[in-house]
Amino acid sequence: MNKNMPRTPLSTPLSGSAREAEIRIRNIFSAPKRQPPRLFLALMCLLVLSCGNLVSCQVAEVEQDAQQGGTSFSNPVPVGRGVPVDLEHPPQSEQEEWLLQALFQAADQAEPFQSPTAQLINFIRQGDHIMGAAFVKDHLENTLILGVMNQETKEMIGPLFRYAVKGGVPNTVTFQDDEGRDCLLYTFNGQMMGQYRGQAGAVRLDGTDITWEWPVEGDIRDPGSTLQKEYEDYCLGHLALMAPGGVDIYEANPEFEWGQEEPQSMWQLSAGELFYADSSSAAALPMPIYFQTLRWLAEATGDPGGWRITALTADEERSDPERLLDCYTLQAREELGDETLTADLFFSYDAQPGRWRSYDHLDHAEVYEVYDGTPGVKTAF
Repeated sequence: MNKNMPRTPLSTPLSGSAREAEIRIRNIFSAPKRQPPRLFLALMCLLVLSCGNLVSCQVAEVEQDAQQGGTSFSNPVPVGRGVPVDLEHPPQSEQEEWLLQALFQAADQAEPFQSPTAQLINFIRQGDHIMGAAFVKDHLENTLILGVMNQETKEMIGPLFRYAVKGGVPNTVTFQDDEGRDCLLYTFNGQMMGQYRGQAGAVRLDGTDITWEWPVEGDIRDPGSTLQKEYEDYCLGHLALMAPGGVDIYEANPEFEWGQEEPQSMWQLSAGELFYADSSSAAALPMPIYFQTLRWLAEATGDPGGWRITALTADEERSDPERLLDCYTLQAREELGDETLTADLFFSYDAQPGRWRSYDHLDHAEVYEVYDGTPGVKTAF
């Protein structure tokens, strides 16, 4: 063995006498404990913090990717296609986001959409459950979806109600029935072969599921059931348009035939269904002002079932007592478009002392605004 080993600053030679070796070993183990350098500690802290920032960046990127994919949920997203939210009508709360997601994914998994955008249009809460109505715009058809979600588990309960039609436009309103139960009234009309076609109903959340109150009573979602057939038969023979206090009903015109020129529309005015109080409804106005107005609207537009009344109010300043004429201002809009119409309608009446005014007929109308949806543009009617 080479006894002349080179010495280095880091070496601790154990050569020499046993006494010297013992002293060296004791000095090594009894040396004073020294604190790590402060600079070293600071560098280690910075390293730990930078690792945390890297994790935060990764989380932010995941959330951003989720938003670009059509979702913006802060809770974990269930398996399924992300909801392509209509950016002009986004959900207003996290609970609404979950409801829209549950409705869309349940419908999409049963029958996939092509290029959809989804919107939550109305809902009713009851205990741990929430009933929602979603509207999905797609490539060929638009779809209305009704369903119930458990607010705790975020899972759908029971089957969905789903109806699709070309160019379908939804209208919904919530109200309370005679027993104080929360209900939802819906219409969903579109076009088929150049004619209006749609469905309508009044539903309520019955415990944990949906039940219909109109036009039939019960659950219509059982395929092939008698109740479903009754509902579909009614919708095939009737067209319902949302109206103040309820819906206006058009029925199939028996004189209409496919391919002939007259009548152009398969619908003719029939009656109405009222579900809640409204100052512009047929029940709140003197008879027969509302239905004469509705008849005038169909004749003036030449489009029965294509326009609906949104408001009908008395205008005392434009009424003419000397000529026994009362004025009512009509506001209406297209069912499937953006045009709106405003007109003053003058009804003649018979005034007898101590009696209510008896309205005879519509004397004349003055249309003073038709708006086609373009800002600042008004056209003659």
